[in-house]
Amino acid sequence: MDAEQEPVLRVGVVLAEDGIATLEMRVPDEGYVLDGGQDATGRSVRGAVLRARLVEEAIGLSVDGGPLQTASMWSIAPERSRPPARGGGVLVRGVVAGRGFHWQKRVDQTLTGRIELRTGRGGLVLVNELPLEPYLAGVITAEMSGACPAEFLRAQCIVARSWLLAFTERKHDAEPFDRCNDDCCQRYQGTGDLSDAALDAVDSTRGLVLVAPDGRVVDANYSKSCGGVSELPEHVWGVHKPGVGALVDAPAGSAARRFLPVTEENLDDYLDGDWLARTDVYCSPNVVPEEEFGRYLGRVDEAGHYFRWTITYAREQLEELLRRKLPEAFSLARLCDLRVTKRGVSGRATEIAIAFDTAAGERREIRVADQYRIRQILHEKFLFSSAFAVRIERANAVPDTPPVPDPAKRSQAPGHPDIRTVTLRGAGWGHGVGLCQIGALGMALRGIDSGRIVRHYFPDAALRRVY
Repeated sequence: MDAEQEPVLRVGVVLAEDGIATLEMRVPDEGYVLDGGQDATGRSVRGAVLRARLVEEAIGLSVDGGPLQTASMWSIAPERSRPPARGGGVLVRGVVAGRGFHWQKRVDQTLTGRIELRTGRGGLVLVNELPLEPYLAGVITAEMSGACPAEFLRAQCIVARSWLLAFTERKHDAEPFDRCNDDCCQRYQGTGDLSDAALDAVDSTRGLVLVAPDGRVVDANYSKSCGGVSELPEHVWGVHKPGVGALVDAPAGSAARRFLPVTEENLDDYLDGDWLARTDVYCSPNVVPEEEFGRYLGRVDEAGHYFRWTITYAREQLEELLRRKLPEAFSLARLCDLRVTKRGVSGRATEIAIAFDTAAGERREIRVADQYRIRQILHEKFLFSSAFAVRIERANAVPDTPPVPDPAKRSQAPGHPDIRTVTLRGAGWGHGVGLCQIGALGMALRGIDSGRIVRHYFPDAALRRVY
């Protein structure tokens, strides 16, 4: 993207894959211009309810219950440019948020700028076209709450702007927009959650980005909680990103620094050691109490225990999940073993092996070598992260026996006796690369400014204003 002047961005807010055939919008009292059908070209609308629906290969649109007019595309644009304000713009009902994740839901969103309605395969497509800086105001108050400390919001804004301008992940080239509005790209939920602090964060960091040693804008990723150690992009997407490395999310000299890397040998200590009770890791509950998450998370997020978490499946539950979510496991009759075969530096599983017997008694093993896919298949919706240990209880286990310390024996036993339960003991929320949002929040709560926050997570990068 052009980094010499503020770009205009096209954001996909309603996607064809959402399968939405009808859509309701409310235009504010300020003047908007409706363009589309022959009788609607250049029509001024104020305080009106618009209802759109697919009509064969066109879009039918009615204004305040009036007659339906059809067009191949509609646009709704403000008569004059206005600065972003909380709740300003066109209200769109029932937008999908959190596509495919455990927090997926429908929310209403208010969008500033121009709106474009198109047809897509299977549903309507709504595109919001607006300048980059107002877009960022909607990003930083969707990714986290506008009630977060100002220094966190500034840091989040710098990182989000950098990721957008780097534009290395071309995910929607076949679509009529640059980025979508969800976790696939960056969350963007319009103006409904704007705050004065968020607007100031955008204004005070205007055009400010992270630049790698090679002079390019850093492809600056971020996730909700690294769990204590961040991950390398090589282990998540299979690519090296200049300026993005792995680190321990704690102050210099922290005892937690011994966990880089997290290995099979120190994994149990990393997940459950006594050090956790007094840790100074920025994303830990010692710094950001989990009971306060509700104030700081985005409105579509669900508060929970994300620094350390546990999920336990009965064998039959996990077998049913694998048969449904993993096509290669369609013949699975009885699960025999589940183990992690490769990990990244943060302990995140990058490959797992699943051993099972078929109905004919044949023993098979399949491997899944992608952290995103691993998270998809090991949870009904989406697993919090792939940084987990597999702890299996088998039929011949002795009650109340403490965990076996040898990692090689953690998830298997001679002859693979029948599995009773499979427990995943994990750390973090998300892929773990780049800025840790809960950790950055913890740093801000401790009075650390945005410049030091972004340099903590991207120590090899410099700050530069590009427009």
